[in-house]
Amino acid sequence: MDSLTLPGGGRGELVRRPPSAPTDKPRPQAGPGVVQAVALSAVPGPPPPGLSTAKVVAYLHGPEPYLLIPDPAPSMRRNLTRWLQGRAAVVGPVVSRSDAGASLRWARTLLSLSPQWPDGAGELLFVEDHLAEVLLLQDPLLAGRLSAKWLGRLNDLTPRQRERMEQTLLAWLEGGGATEAAVLLRIHPQTVRYRLRKLERIFGSSLRTSQARFEILLALKIHGTAAECARLRRRAEELPPHRTFGPRQDVRRSR
Repeated sequence: MDSLTLPGGGRGELVRRPPSAPTDKPRPQAGPGVVQAVALSAVPGPPPPGLSTAKVVAYLHGPEPYLLIPDPAPSMRRNLTRWLQGRAAVVGPVVSRSDAGASLRWARTLLSLSPQWPDGAGELLFVEDHLAEVLLLQDPLLAGRLSAKWLGRLNDLTPRQRERMEQTLLAWLEGGGATEAAVLLRIHPQTVRYRLRKLERIFGSSLRTSQARFEILLALKIHGTAAECARLRRRAEELPPHRTFGPRQDVRRSR
């Protein structure tokens, strides 16, 4: 891990701080503070002048590069947007320093769900804007088990039938009734009631318990979010290389 300082002078270059000389004086204990993690898909270029006074702890040489920004200023979001816009990167929430690993883990979860183009191009995202998606999919194995537990009961349907049933079930759970679901789906209430009777035969009395309805709603949200993420990633893979930033400038220095 490299401890990096963004020097002043408006140059916006990322450089390593030299190691501290040995000393007999005890180091002061770090006081309470906060930190913000940034998960990267590729090493970024030099930062803009707005970050020239910040101190960043960075790991740039492994397969999952990242930054840790101690005590980010209120303008950090704007500065990070200027620096990383057009690259596949995710900025984690500001947390206490003892929770830095959690901020990075959440950022990496969202990064893994995001579409990416070659050469590290993509979209800059902020975990704070996607908390629900990260919560639902931060443990893929557990999310998959919950989804399979309930939605696996629809496996005997055709893809088209399954899609209709999932849409109806989701609209009914979110709307609170057949009439509300019909409005959301823009179909006749009788059609909704017909589908609900079929769903009741599939799910049995489970649809009458609040715990089961809650789990089914989560399963539907997980399924929908994962499907949308997969669709966006496939679309990104089919597109030609997409670059919205200037030529890459690697911040790693040869010794």
